Amino acid sequence: MKTLLRIDSSFNLQDSFSRQAGDHFEQLWKTRNPEGKVVHRDLAKTIPPHLTHKVYNAFSLGTEGEHALEVSDELVSELEKADEILLGSPVYNYGVPSTLKAYIDHVIRINRTFAYDPKTYIRKGLLENKTANIIVARGGTPINGESPDGVEAYLEGILNFMGIDRVNSFSIYGTTYEGSESGLQSSKKAIKEYFKSIDHAKEEA
Repeated sequence: MKTLLRIDSSFNLQDSFSRQAGDHFEQLWKTRNPEGKVVHRDLAKTIPPHLTHKVYNAFSLGTEGEHALEVSDELVSELEKADEILLGSPVYNYGVPSTLKAYIDHVIRINRTFAYDPKTYIRKGLLENKTANIIVARGGTPINGESPDGVEAYLEGILNFMGIDRVNSFSIYGTTYEGSESGLQSSKKAIKEYFKSIDHAKEEA
């Protein structure tokens, strides 16, 4: 049985573009994985605390800082158990929501999501054999066909750091402009095409 970990970070609980696209993705994923399980981590409803010096030190101390690691342990465990990850993020002031940044600070953790070879000091991500899907919604529009803020690249870099190298991005632009619904529909179409491509590849295998 496959598990999808869905992470939402928009503080808009009613008509968020990233959440609506996420709903569409989740629905298609469930159709493709009828026996699958969805774990929903909503960072607007359960806000992770900011990283503190005590928690940061506990990352290296292990059991000596066990109590300080309760939040991190729970979040990392969800990532470890997931086969696929769906990460939805709006763009606030040219970056991810502070709740998502706090989440990231708790899951970038030595000897749990990444490690270094004791001889070569080469870093390796520990969350391998997983697929991540990023949905990013923003009020701005592309600049020369590219993201004006680089949020997709930032999130992909974080996932790669933890060993997740299969990452798909779905971008929604112009959410503050008239006709913004078309951007949402375009992302839903791209998501649908993504699932079609998976089914097509499976048929050819």
